[in-house]
Amino acid sequence: MDYHPFLAEHPAVYIGRGSPQRRRVALSFDDGPGRATPDLLSLLRELEIAATFFCLGQAVRAEPGVVARMLAEGHEVGNHSMSHADARGLSPAALLEQEVRPATRELLRAGVSASSAHLFRPAYGEIQAEQVERLGREGYIVAGWSIDPSDWLEPEAPGHVECVVGAVLARIHPGAIVLLHDGDDSGYARHRIVDIVRALVPALRAQGYDFARVGDLWRER
Repeated sequence: MDYHPFLAEHPAVYIGRGSPQRRRVALSFDDGPGRATPDLLSLLRELEIAATFFCLGQAVRAEPGVVARMLAEGHEVGNHSMSHADARGLSPAALLEQEVRPATRELLRAGVSASSAHLFRPAYGEIQAEQVERLGREGYIVAGWSIDPSDWLEPEAPGHVECVVGAVLARIHPGAIVLLHDGDDSGYARHRIVDIVRALVPALRAQGYDFARVGDLWRER
């Protein structure tokens, strides 16, 4: 999401990467909870990693038990809007009232802390300067990413897992925020995300990286 030049003008509201001084990486997962999420949580527990899940309000409402498990296992649960609407078609007020605040209410109802519920990642990474400014005035932090390996693209294609892992490793850097997905896509579960994480984490650890949540990187900065 660093491709929006204006975001650099809002350091008090936006985070797209963490400190370059530490070899830490944040794994973040969008669009869930989905059908692949329980298996992903089991793997993350096995790997002893805390991650950030940017959840849709409508999915939180449908799967409160999965969100409760995320929280119990030390993960951070952020706001990914209510319905994954493209912010480019909304005014700042409409984005806030139709997408962001309703998702915040669902997250709070599910037990998510207010600070995490105010960590907002826009759908598709699309947002406008006026929307960022409005969200900042309302106490929200806009969270982007610095590595997008396109794990959403053709997940059933041969070599998909190796392609995604290779894309992350080719661009990895200290303070990286990696964009991944665990939510269902057009009715299909994203089960390959489990294989991706199973391969990616040991490769990153072999390069000396450890793991943090997006909020940890924000507070450190």
